Amino acid sequence: MDIPIQHPWYHRGLPRRLSDSSLIEPDWHLMWPFPWSFPWMRPLFTRWFNWPDNGQSEMRLEKDRYVIYLDVKHFSPEELSVSVGDGFITIHAKHVDRRDDHGFVSREFLRKYSLPSGVLGSEVTSTLSSDGMLTVTAPWANPGPERSIPVTCNDGTPKKKT
Repeated sequence: MDIPIQHPWYHRGLPRRLSDSSLIEPDWHLMWPFPWSFPWMRPLFTRWFNWPDNGQSEMRLEKDRYVIYLDVKHFSPEELSVSVGDGFITIHAKHVDRRDDHGFVSREFLRKYSLPSGVLGSEVTSTLSSDGMLTVTAPWANPGPERSIPVTCNDGTPKKKT
């Protein structure tokens, strides 16, 4: 009986994580015909190469606003909904089953983003660009102009300046 001997690092990949990007990554280590693999074929590196195409989101805390960027190019504007409530921004997208060459395709996702304290949830806006990037913005609460607050003593009289 022949036992194939392979390099020990062949099966030693980086740990897989269940995320939306790992569901669309190809399993290069199963498709690669050689008993060794190049470092750029490891799952970590394929995530870097596929990042613009895999629906990743980015959140930014800018000086005047809180911004969420989300790639939703597989959905039309009618299939998207953005809502605010209970301290969260909720983005939901779903389209009905569509027929393609191999059968039916159905897509749906739901993402919730916690609103940071100091963000006005009542003024959240969303825009969809022509290349499928959804931008959700929420302005920071304006603290107003700086003002002087008088200091009073316990007996109710204003403190005298010396």
